[in-house]
Amino acid sequence: MYESGQAGRSNPKYVQLCSEDTGLSRGVANSVCAFAASWLPLHVTFMPRILKPSAASVEACIEALANGKAIVYPTETVYGLGVDATNRKAVAALFRIKKRDPSKPTSIAVASVAEARKMAYFNKSARILAKKFLPGPLTLVLKARKKMPVVASDGTIGVRVPDNSFTKVLLSKFGKPITATSANVAGAKSASRPSQIDDELLEMVEIIINDSKTRYGIGSTVIDLTNSEPKILREGSIKPQYIERVLKVAI
Repeated sequence: MYESGQAGRSNPKYVQLCSEDTGLSRGVANSVCAFAASWLPLHVTFMPRILKPSAASVEACIEALANGKAIVYPTETVYGLGVDATNRKAVAALFRIKKRDPSKPTSIAVASVAEARKMAYFNKSARILAKKFLPGPLTLVLKARKKMPVVASDGTIGVRVPDNSFTKVLLSKFGKPITATSANVAGAKSASRPSQIDDELLEMVEIIINDSKTRYGIGSTVIDLTNSEPKILREGSIKPQYIERVLKVAI
């Protein structure tokens, strides 16, 4: 992602809501009630919906995103904090939630490489890496094709195609890019499981999708392809030497 917290105590009020919940009302599905009660802090007054991946959860996330709300969603790397990347107010709210400097761009997540190519100009290196690694734990920084609130001041954008079955369906059905920043306050550790999400974020998001622990537990590798020489901006799940080898052989 272009570029946690301690576990809470049991919350009796939340347990009661869980026991009465049908899955999409305020509260969580019964199957994850025990999980929710074990880590939701007592001081949290707004309770996000904690949902397991399902068709109904996809629809709930789509509704939240369409209404400008933030969701926490799973990827193969770490949990992401998503809002509609085309909604200026939602993106501004995202930066407030993360306490992140608005001048520091956030990448986007899309459903496929074909969708990514609608968002950014793919040069030869981008095409090679996309074919090899996407969907997967790689963020490509490229020149943006479209004007969006998440485009950096230099006209670049980070593009991500997550390799998570729930999120791929969500992105496909939503039909628009969502932000692909990690679900943590700026400077805090990324979350590889829902119980690690910062307490501060809990009151600010509408839905948390509980898909257990992520596959890699470390952020995506971020590579800038806007200049003649590719530049690794952040080392993540894919090692730089592997990327260099792929590009060298292909070119």
